Amino acid sequence: MAFNKKFEVKLYVPENAEVAGDMPDRWANNLKNAAEVMNDRRQAKIPDDATFIHRMGGPATAGFAPFVPPGFISKSDRSAEAIKGTHSANVNAAFNKWNDKMNSVFATKDGIVAKEFKEKVDASKDRWALKVGGGVLRLTGDKIRGRGVAPTTAFYLVGDARAADFLHADDYSDGAPYDIAKAYQRVALKASVQQRIIQGGLMIINQQLQASAVTAENSTNTDLLNGLRDPAKCDVFVAVPAPDTCFCVWAVDPDTKRLYLWIQVGLTTP
Repeated sequence: MAFNKKFEVKLYVPENAEVAGDMPDRWANNLKNAAEVMNDRRQAKIPDDATFIHRMGGPATAGFAPFVPPGFISKSDRSAEAIKGTHSANVNAAFNKWNDKMNSVFATKDGIVAKEFKEKVDASKDRWALKVGGGVLRLTGDKIRGRGVAPTTAFYLVGDARAADFLHADDYSDGAPYDIAKAYQRVALKASVQQRIIQGGLMIINQQLQASAVTAENSTNTDLLNGLRDPAKCDVFVAVPAPDTCFCVWAVDPDTKRLYLWIQVGLTTP
């Protein structure tokens, strides 16, 4: 039996991704142009107190409850049930305040529809650019200055030859893109993998590249790919890289401390 390697790549995540000059303005303009529609939909979805409690109050209370352990007593001698009850009452009574605030933000002032909302969007452009450049854009890249780790991985795993053109100078590659998808599942695999790499990469970045985060995301990558692969096209994926195995794992370069995704795909044949 011999392992026939189809490809191996190491894709490095940049420390920061520069946001294109027009991106903040395009982001802001898209939001501002949609202001009326957004407000109409908000009012249609949450028109009254009862709907607010059902759609927002209830879920908020349910989400808060696990943070107060059973048997907990606060410094003011409130029990866990009392704390959760107070939280629920406060949330459920918040509709009028929330609705008034939203109406004010989207109101027409000085002849400008949703003036306050649009001002807030414009004031957020720089903050948005910093957040995107330090987060998701590091993983997605863009079509003008180069694709990132997420789309490159997805394209490689469905055999799209364009993936080789996405590689950057510091990336490593051996072999050509190779399709591991089951019949008629290339689109599904491509979308699933790209979203998984974005999500997993952000989780690791947000946890300061901790080893435990890397291990957790590698396990998730492995589970996903083993559910999507065609067993006739590639071997089972493993969460810990080893020679003559398939894997798609995050790692941190010991010298540069940079995060990268290491992928190897192959098929064992007689």
